[in-house]
Amino acid sequence: MEAGTDFVVEYPAMELGARHFDADTVDGSEELPEPRRSRGGHTRDVTRCLDARSRNSSTSGWVYKVKKNAAGEVIKHKARLVAKGYVQQPGVDFDEVFAPVARIESVRLLLALAAQEGWPVHHMDVKSAFLNGELIEEVYVRQPPGFTVAGHEDKVLHLDKALYGLRQAPRAWNAKLDETLVALGFSHSASEHAVYARGKGASRLLAHRRR
Repeated sequence: MEAGTDFVVEYPAMELGARHFDADTVDGSEELPEPRRSRGGHTRDVTRCLDARSRNSSTSGWVYKVKKNAAGEVIKHKARLVAKGYVQQPGVDFDEVFAPVARIESVRLLLALAAQEGWPVHHMDVKSAFLNGELIEEVYVRQPPGFTVAGHEDKVLHLDKALYGLRQAPRAWNAKLDETLVALGFSHSASEHAVYARGKGASRLLAHRRR
């Protein structure tokens, strides 16, 4: 960071990826309330505020979602803070954006091998995956509605980690996942970067990234 940084904001119990609302507070016809702080996601995220006039910054906003159960009943109202990546400029706010995913043919091959060898198959999902990606670019967003710091409304936030909506968010998450799997002893296929293997013979462990 530059020497001009003069202000640090820490949100010790705020999730920057998804914020939750009580299911009985709103329905589809009512105006959604301001997001309240909740635990999870970036629970110790530290952002740096700089002069908004000295930095190119993206706007941020809330995307609201109503979560229902199998019976169609509303069980939760959720909101996700996103960056408006469509205003980002190539070569200024981001460079590379490509993130590999496993082809469907590769997934079918892995399942066929598992069936042939009698290997157990597990499926998992990483919660708020993109929020784990670490940014290598300097990315700034305007303070989100409902979380503007009093007296510093003209400041913008410097992101240490990715937000949904950023053009480079998928690539940042893929880099983090690749780093983690390699540290665990996995190696990716030479022909399919999103397919990983560890071990040999009966102790072989295979993994793939679908999205």
